[in-house]
Amino acid sequence: MYRFYILLTMLAMMVIASCGGNGAQNDAASTSSDTAKADTTLYPQIEFDTAVFDFGTILQGEQVGTSFTFKNTGKADLIIQKVETSCGCTVPEYDRSPVAPGATGTIRVRFDSDNKEGAQYKTIKVKSNCKDNIFELVLKGNVKVN
Repeated sequence: MYRFYILLTMLAMMVIASCGGNGAQNDAASTSSDTAKADTTLYPQIEFDTAVFDFGTILQGEQVGTSFTFKNTGKADLIIQKVETSCGCTVPEYDRSPVAPGATGTIRVRFDSDNKEGAQYKTIKVKSNCKDNIFELVLKGNVKVN
């Protein structure tokens, strides 16, 4: 009796597999695929108040800092995985705990102008668990020598 059920199950699986050419099944699969592509609302979404901070003109050796405020406008917890800067003179600080949908967070950045001169343009790359997971912030200004 046990062998009969195994044989019946295998036969049913072969019949289902042979129906792969059925147009209705293909339509259902493509609709499912389109839904998966379009359903990005299940991801967290990061939205910054501003992506550029212009610190103006400072004297060489001074330090300036700012906070970039963001909001999770998505439907899942947002996690900042990594923050990288284009120069060792720019130091980021951020909270590594998840940011709930609708909540806000900050990334603090400090720029040290020691041994810097002229126009400065520093990038801060924020990597998160968002669908578009890399976001770029900018710190810019001018360093004047005494």
